Amino acid sequence: MSTPLFPLLEKRISDNMQAIINSQVIPWVFMTSGKPFRIKRFDGREIAYEGLAFEGSPQDVFWSRYVEPFLEDEILKELAFVIETCQKRQIDALSVLSELEGLLVSLCRKVFASMADVDRRLRGGGYPERLVLRSIDSELTNMIDFIKVHIEAERAMWKPKAWHESWYDKNKFWVWFIGILFALAGLAVKFF
Repeated sequence: MSTPLFPLLEKRISDNMQAIINSQVIPWVFMTSGKPFRIKRFDGREIAYEGLAFEGSPQDVFWSRYVEPFLEDEILKELAFVIETCQKRQIDALSVLSELEGLLVSLCRKVFASMADVDRRLRGGGYPERLVLRSIDSELTNMIDFIKVHIEAERAMWKPKAWHESWYDKNKFWVWFIGILFALAGLAVKFF
């Protein structure tokens, strides 16, 4: 059974995954189109190629931690969103974090699969179906490890408020007021 946050998380992550694919992966298809190719790294530095085939340096750049910073940023943003939302809405984050973990792994798998497809198209020279897709196992394993470390850290830090703590937070005035009334009643009994 999914948590009440699952549909919202699924939509957010799907939209953000597609944004990463559209802005960081798909543009590489046009690298060999004859026009100057320019794309920004996560840190803002520009990658620029012109008149090159997709081999050697361009292929190394594409597969050497080019997209991972975008994914890591998305993972950390979604974790922060889940924790903040669970605290605000008083939802137990432990089950939501399990769902989030699966959604984030799926996000990474789809981005890397899209990269493998672009890689095959660029190497295929018009005949990509003749080539085998590049394995994404190494990249995916590294991202799954990143996700697991951060999910486990959030699980370890999660301390849901007990019902009496949240009740106290909402009713501090009445607790103090009743306490003062009892103290005054105790004093009144002592004097009479």
